[in-house]
Amino acid sequence: MNRHWTLRDALYNLLHRWPSMLAALFIGSLLGWGLSMAWPSHYRADSRIYIALNPYRMYSDTIFEALANPKYSNLDNYHYWQMSQLSAAIYLDRFVQPALERLRALDPYWNSVSLDEFRRMLDAEWRSTGNWDLIANHPSKPRARQVATAWSDVVVEQVRQAVDSARQTFMVDQELQAVKDARLQASLRIQDLQATQTALNEWRDGVKTPTDAPLDMQQRWRLLALVSSPARFTPAWTSLLDAQPPSEAPLSAYLEWIDSAEPVLEAEIAALERQVDQLSAQQDELTRQFTAASQDSLSFSPNIEVQRKQDLDVRQIRPSSTFILVGGLIGVLAWLLFQLMVISRLWRDS
Repeated sequence: MNRHWTLRDALYNLLHRWPSMLAALFIGSLLGWGLSMAWPSHYRADSRIYIALNPYRMYSDTIFEALANPKYSNLDNYHYWQMSQLSAAIYLDRFVQPALERLRALDPYWNSVSLDEFRRMLDAEWRSTGNWDLIANHPSKPRARQVATAWSDVVVEQVRQAVDSARQTFMVDQELQAVKDARLQASLRIQDLQATQTALNEWRDGVKTPTDAPLDMQQRWRLLALVSSPARFTPAWTSLLDAQPPSEAPLSAYLEWIDSAEPVLEAEIAALERQVDQLSAQQDELTRQFTAASQDSLSFSPNIEVQRKQDLDVRQIRPSSTFILVGGLIGVLAWLLFQLMVISRLWRDS
């Protein structure tokens, strides 16, 4: 029995055995590194593309602001919204399926790979606009390269198509708004002309018996205002206004003048109704085009530019750093456990 042993001395001696602890750390790290060399590895292939965005045109990008969720309120939000939209879209079937189909045409191996399995091989690294790295992970080095190249090619093509659709959406929307405005103006013009017809008919019905006496000045000005109010600078309207009876003309002359105004009103109303029908059909077609282009655009901004840059070198990825760290920790813990066992034995012996 060691009557001179104390726990304080044991802990003191333990803390001064750091060279052996470092040795345990080194041995554990070395074993971890050796295990990582035997552990199955995979290859990482990077394809770099370039993404550009002109955020200073944000305030003219009203169509796509309406589609944003959540709404953006400044340039930074606009920028983040567009980039987050893009980073989510590149994993959609629209981007992944064509890449897999291209690989199946090159290598029968890919026929046995499902779309979900293929999608799990893909990754992307980006911080902002500029360089985006599209990544493929696969146990085979050539196939990792195939995946990254095919996917980046498809992403560039599909993003360009989506941006073209976004620009088409903008143009169709401008045309659609013009058609809507023209249809509204034509409808309001028809209402105006029909109101003039109704007022002239009411004026005619109010005349009891035509006389040869001149028309009262107040009634004359009211009648002239009814006819001249909807008048346009067209030959039919100009001729009608030039044919108005003089102030000394009898009532019968004004009734004849009103009768001559009726064909002008009817002709313009009929022409406007045909125009409204044509504009309605055009509006329906533009609405269909807008819906299709908007869906194809994936709500991307028309201000996005994308270009293919280069394929980076394929790298073999091993979990060396993780294994070294874990091995070193295990070595230190094993050393501590051994030292605690020694202290515990000495404690019992004391």
